[in-house]
Amino acid sequence: MMDGSEFLDVAWDLVVGEREAEWRSAISRAYYAAFHVGRQLLVQCGFLVPHADQAHAYLWRRLSHSGHPDLDTAGQTLNYLRGARNEADYDLNRLISQKEASVQVQAVADVIQLLPAVLADSVLQARITAEMRVYERDVLREVTWHA
Repeated sequence: MMDGSEFLDVAWDLVVGEREAEWRSAISRAYYAAFHVGRQLLVQCGFLVPHADQAHAYLWRRLSHSGHPDLDTAGQTLNYLRGARNEADYDLNRLISQKEASVQVQAVADVIQLLPAVLADSVLQARITAEMRVYERDVLREVTWHA
């Protein structure tokens, strides 16, 4: 079984390339590294993360409403990075520079570094899980958490 954070290693390899296609691919792989690490965090907190397109918004919304300032920022960053990934993958008329790709990959590295620290602290994990459950119930009016 592959660890999603391994996509970040691939992104770092691609970002030092010489072609725009490599830089675009670096942004895409980096985003998916953060996506999979975030998804794993929510699964370990007891949430049933949907598959396909719905999973992207699912992740950033819950992280952004975790009650933890660093995770809230990580959620907002994940949303921003998805937009950057979409531009890199779909908007071929827009120039993507190596510097821009490097900034995106570093942003992902920062998010990925934070998330495992949350899982390592059971008290913190319980607190953010409770906050996300309240957000689901009261704001989203859906419940995907299970015991």
